[in-house]
Amino acid sequence: IFAFGVLLMWAGEAEPGCIVVSGEKFGYNPDTILADGFALSWTTFTTVGYGMTYTSTGTDWDDQASCSWIVFLCTAESFVGLLYAGMCAAILFGKIGRIQSHAQITFSDAICIQYKYEANEDGQSPGTPMDSPEQPVRQTTIEFDEGSTTGTAVSPSPQSPAPTSIATESLFSPYTPDVNKSRNIPCPVLKFQLINNLANKRGGEIMDASLKVVAGNTDFSRTGATSYVKVNLVEFEHPFFSRVWHGCHRLNAQSPLLSPAARERIRRNGGDWPVGWGNPES
Repeated sequence: IFAFGVLLMWAGEAEPGCIVVSGEKFGYNPDTILADGFALSWTTFTTVGYGMTYTSTGTDWDDQASCSWIVFLCTAESFVGLLYAGMCAAILFGKIGRIQSHAQITFSDAICIQYKYEANEDGQSPGTPMDSPEQPVRQTTIEFDEGSTTGTAVSPSPQSPAPTSIATESLFSPYTPDVNKSRNIPCPVLKFQLINNLANKRGGEIMDASLKVVAGNTDFSRTGATSYVKVNLVEFEHPFFSRVWHGCHRLNAQSPLLSPAARERIRRNGGDWPVGWGNPES
C-alpha cells in the first residue's frame, strides 16, 4: 500500500489535476502530499470506496488523456487488493476447516492380537467337554516402539487350562489352546481402540466417521528408507461414533503386515492359520 502511495504521489505531482483532494487539486497543501497519496492508495487497495481523495473525472479535469498513468496505477492496485483479500480468506477458512475436520479422538497405545478356533456343530471347540469352566479371552498385546512396526509380544497366561465353551462363531471368540490338530484355525485379528474425547459432552458424537490405517516399516539393514502400506480394516466406517471404536484387521494371506513367507504359508494351508502358530510365542 505504501509503495503504491509513493507512486501515486509522484504521479499526482506530475499531473495535479488528475487527483482531487477535498475539492482541490493534488498538491494544494504541499505538506500533506504523501498523506494524500497514501489515502488514495489504501482506499483503492481495500476497495472501500473513494471519499475525499479520488481520481478526477471528466467533470473535474478536462484532459483525461494525461491521467492514464494514474488510472493504470489505481486499477492495478485494486486488482492486487482483490487477490490479497481472496487469498487471505481462502487460507483462513482452509485452516479453520482443517481444524474442524480432525476428530477429537485418542488412539490406544497397545495393539492386541486375538486368536480363536472354529466351533463344531455342537457349538464346542473340538475336544472341549460340555462342563468346561469358562476362560477369559486370550489376547496377545504388542507394544510398538516409536517409529517402528516391530515390538514385543506379551500374552497373559490363561486362568484355567480347560478350553472355553463357545456358543456362537463370533469374530472375537476366546482362545482355546486345544492340542487337536485336525481342526481349522481362523486367522487372528489385530485390534486397537479409539476413544471419542467428546463422549461425555452433548453433541460430541461423530456421524459417518471413517478410519484409514497406514503401517510404516523402516528397513535399516538394506535401504534405510521407510515404506508405507495401507492396512485394510474389517469395518472402516462408523455411522455413529459416540464412545469407543474397535479397529480390526485380520492377519490373513492378504495382510501387508505379514511377511511374504507367512502369507504363502497361509495360502498353502487353505487360508487358515497354521496350527503351529496358534500361540503368542510362535
